[in-house]
Amino acid sequence: MKQKGYYLSILIFSFLILLSCEKIYDPIEIRGSVVDLDTSQPVSQAMVSITSPADIAAQTFSNAAGEFFFSEVAVDSVIDITFQVQKEGFSSDEVTILAAPDRELVVPALKIRNLEGSDDGTDFESQRGGAAFIELVSLTSQSIRITETGGSVNSAFTFEVQDSTGRAIGPENAVDVEFRILEGPGGGEAITPTVVRTNEVGRVTSNIFAGKVAGNLKIEARIVRPDINLTIVSSPILLTIHGGFPNADHFSIAVNVFNFEGWAINGVRNTITVIVGDKFSNPVKENTPVYFNTTGGVIQGSGVTNSDGIVRVDLISGNPRPPDGYATIRAHTFDENDIELVNEATVLFSGPPTTENITITPTTFDIPPNGSEQFQFTVTDINGNPLPFNTSVTVEAPDGMAIDGDTSIRIPNTLFGGPGVTEFSFTARDSDDESNERQQVSIRIVVETPGGFRATRTISGFKS
Repeated sequence: MKQKGYYLSILIFSFLILLSCEKIYDPIEIRGSVVDLDTSQPVSQAMVSITSPADIAAQTFSNAAGEFFFSEVAVDSVIDITFQVQKEGFSSDEVTILAAPDRELVVPALKIRNLEGSDDGTDFESQRGGAAFIELVSLTSQSIRITETGGSVNSAFTFEVQDSTGRAIGPENAVDVEFRILEGPGGGEAITPTVVRTNEVGRVTSNIFAGKVAGNLKIEARIVRPDINLTIVSSPILLTIHGGFPNADHFSIAVNVFNFEGWAINGVRNTITVIVGDKFSNPVKENTPVYFNTTGGVIQGSGVTNSDGIVRVDLISGNPRPPDGYATIRAHTFDENDIELVNEATVLFSGPPTTENITITPTTFDIPPNGSEQFQFTVTDINGNPLPFNTSVTVEAPDGMAIDGDTSIRIPNTLFGGPGVTEFSFTARDSDDESNERQQVSIRIVVETPGGFRATRTISGFKS
């Protein structure tokens, strides 16, 4: 008996632990509006009630703009919430909407009719007949997110059933409207509820729920009237499902400036851009988080994707400076299986120029009358790497000498040196046709970075 009691205690303890691990969600806000069915004008002082589920039942009134709000509504699971609107002298309306934790809920406009008639004495109620047409009047969103991604995974839609005169049918002619998916990607998408009976103003509302596959959706509403052998079918609603989890094959990172002036200056910012797509090649849902780190300087730690799946953060120059000038930027996120995805990019902390890092061959010259000399020169930063992007390199010649070639250069946006980046050449020739006198002259190479660092190298020689 003692042993049985021991095991029972363990079971109770385990159950309490499981209960303590249940996720706690913040209350949600619900908003919507009440409008006149015939004039589309806002209706104030209409009583809006949450009638189901009973444990969150509440009431409020529409304001002068016809708007109503429920705050601090406890929703801790995906549930159907039923709203009812009433006002003396008006018809009522009722709609059921799917709600999810941590997501603001927008209720499609609740439309009620003035039953006291129009200014000209027309009795609206006496004119309404049986169902003849069905028309889509509202759709929360034409684009929904793949399920379990945390985005908006459902869209509410409302149809109005009309009689042969184009007026909404009344309660005496209420009919069932059946909803079905005509086409879909086949990822488990569903409609709930699938059959809805028209309310007092001839309206029905249901919800389409996304599955786990991206693609297009077509939804149809259908009414069958066996009394007159009539089937009424709406034009299909078209929606799209996209915005899944991050996928390694659609995870990109890019650096705005490869060789930015970050070695000797603190606080220089360099934009890092990440694009995150799902396995269907669409942008992931908005607000998907991405974490960043770096081996050089400081980087903004995280960001969330926008509607294009893009995140931008700044790399900021500072310590530590990478020993060879090259730093690695890494972006991190998770895929649908909670596997970490990592992508990386390289950036160069370019340093300032020095005279020692400007080399030229030959180091002197003696150009005869109408003669020329070719020169090769290299320009790097103090680490032997390319200078910062947009650094100017200028070759200056004295009077009576012309120069051609790489004489006015802007360092390109690049990571590595080579011709046109760190290696250059020019030709100097005698352009003084009137004098054959041998003169000592100088050629000067001037380097200046966007941050204001400057270095020069001068070589001297003769020309005739």
